[in-house]
Amino acid sequence: MRKLLVVSQAPLNNEIAETLKAKQWDVHEATDPEAARQLAEEQQFLVALAIFPEKKNAKGEERIRELVTCLPEIKWVAALAEQQIARHGMKHFIAERLYDFHVFPLEGDRISTVLGHAFGMAQIEQDLITMEPLTAPNRFGLIGESEVMLALYRMLQRAAESDVPVLITGPTGTGKELAARAIHDHSSRSKAPYVAINCAAIPPSLLQSELFGHEKGSFTSANNRKTGYIQSASGGTLFLDEIGDMPLESQATLLRFLEDKIVTPIGATRGVRVDVRVIASTNVDLEQAIQNKAFRADLYYRLAFLTIQTPNLNQREHDIQLLASYFLEQVATEAGIRNLKFSNEAIAALRLYHWPGNVRELRSVIFQAALSCDGTLIRPEHMKIQLEEPLPLAAASPPPEPQERHAAPNVQPYTMGTLKNAREQSEKHNLEFALARNASNVTRTAQELGVSRMTLYRLMAKHGVARNASN
Repeated sequence: MRKLLVVSQAPLNNEIAETLKAKQWDVHEATDPEAARQLAEEQQFLVALAIFPEKKNAKGEERIRELVTCLPEIKWVAALAEQQIARHGMKHFIAERLYDFHVFPLEGDRISTVLGHAFGMAQIEQDLITMEPLTAPNRFGLIGESEVMLALYRMLQRAAESDVPVLITGPTGTGKELAARAIHDHSSRSKAPYVAINCAAIPPSLLQSELFGHEKGSFTSANNRKTGYIQSASGGTLFLDEIGDMPLESQATLLRFLEDKIVTPIGATRGVRVDVRVIASTNVDLEQAIQNKAFRADLYYRLAFLTIQTPNLNQREHDIQLLASYFLEQVATEAGIRNLKFSNEAIAALRLYHWPGNVRELRSVIFQAALSCDGTLIRPEHMKIQLEEPLPLAAASPPPEPQERHAAPNVQPYTMGTLKNAREQSEKHNLEFALARNASNVTRTAQELGVSRMTLYRLMAKHGVARNASN
C-alpha cells in the first residue's frame, strides 16, 4: 500500500475512496491544514492530494497554499475549479509548488494515475538523497559538514525559498540567530530590512510598545511618537528571538498581527498594514509551555508553519575540529597571536567533552585557551573544560612542540581506534534509546536527534538497529 495524505474540507466520496483503495492507496484524510501538518509530522508521506474548496473561500485557499509551501518535500497534486486557476497568484502557485493539478469533477482512476506518477518520482528523488555526498558547499555562512548540518542547510534552503513564518528551535548556543539571518539573506526579502528583537531582554511592560510602537502622549513616558520593530521591518524580516519568553498579553496582540498583518500603535485609532515575514526562535519546549498555559497554542501554530531545529554540538563530532580551527584563526587575527596549533591531546579532549554550551561555549574555550597558551601548542590544561572520563592513553603523547613559529594556524589530524569504537557504541545506544522514547516513530526520533529521516534510516542500517515490529 502506498501512503497518501488527502487534505479536504469534506471527506472523500465513497466512490473515489474505494477506487483509491483498490489502486493500493492507504488514504489518510485531514479536514484542515493543521490536522494535515500533524499527520505529516507523525508519518512519512511521499505524495499528497489537496482538494481546494469549490465555493469561493479565500481564507481556505490561502491556508491550503501555506500548507503546501511549508511541506515542500511532499509531491503535491491539487484538485480545483476552473475559475480558481485564474485567481491572483494561483498560476504561479501551481507552476512553482505543485507536481500536477486536476479540474473538477474529481475522478478516481484519473487522479490515481497522476498520484502514481508523483509517487514514483518521489521515490527516485528519495533514492538520490541517500546517495548525496557528505560534503557540500557552504552557502549559509555556517560552518559544518556533518550529516546533521547538511540536513540543516536543506531546511534553510526550503525556508529561504518560501515566505511563510518559521520557528527555529534548539538549545542555547546552537546558532538559531545565524540560521534566521541566513534565511533572510537568501530569501527574496534580502534587500529589505532585517530587524531582530530579543523578547527575553525587554521588560514585559515595554514589549508591546517596542513591537507595535506608540503615539506621543499615549502613556506617561511617551514624549515622542515611536515606530515599532514590526513597522520598521516593513518589506523585510522580523526575527523574534526567545519567543517562548514573550508574555501572554503580547502573544495575543502578535497573533492578531499575524492573522491580519495590521499594526496598531499604542494610543493610535487606526492601524497600518505591514508586509513583513516573521521568524521566531526559542530554546523553550513550546509544546510543554502550551500545556503549562504559558504559551498560546494558536500562536504556536501560526509561527510554526515551518520548523527548523539547530543541532547540538555533541551531535556534530566531525565538525568540532573544523570549528575549533576556525575559531583559532579568528583569535589569531584579532589578538595578533601567530603559529598556534592544537596538540593531539587537545583534539581528543575537544571530542570527548559533551559541550553543554554548544558552539558558543566552544568559541569561548578556544579564545581563552589561545590567550592563556604560552607556547605554540594548545594542550588540555589550557582549555577550561572538565571531562567526565580520562583521556585514552593513545592521546597521552602529543607531538613535540615546534621550535620555530612559521607554520600557519591549523589543526593536527587525530585518529584513534579506541575512541572511535567508544563513539560507535555511544551512537548506537543513543539511537536505540531515542527510538524507544518515541515508540519507534521515525519522524519524532529524527527531530529529537536533529537529523533527517533518511539520515536516521542510514544510522539504523549502519548499527543494525530495527524498529519495533508493532510500530
